[in-house]
Amino acid sequence: MSSNDYNPTPHVIPEGQNATPLEVVGGDVTSTEKLIIVMTGLPATGKTHIANRISRYLNFFLDLDTKIFNVGDYRRRLFGSNLPAEFFDHTNKEYMAKREEACDMALKELIEFMSKDGVRVGLLDSTNAQKQRRD
Repeated sequence: MSSNDYNPTPHVIPEGQNATPLEVVGGDVTSTEKLIIVMTGLPATGKTHIANRISRYLNFFLDLDTKIFNVGDYRRRLFGSNLPAEFFDHTNKEYMAKREEACDMALKELIEFMSKDGVRVGLLDSTNAQKQRRD
């Protein structure tokens, strides 16, 4: 048994044929198709795990340019990782504004990523618990 029997190789696009990965595998798309996946759910329910699995699959098997925009990572980058419990209190307007700032930064970078040429998949990984945030 060879290593390729249980470890498939990634999808490779032939050069010079202007084929996009989804066209090669039978999708009905053009070279400018974009897909945004928004993860929604309670904290610690596997959103980040699923986003990582989706991203790895699309990147490895279909050779699609994918990127995950994890709002928690933006929050930690902006405000640190040792935040008080009050930071997550929806009635605290100051902290609510800071959390929205982190989400807005992730959305801004997602939009920049999606505006580039080529087939792209962006995953917004956040709780997105409030209806107004999902709309």
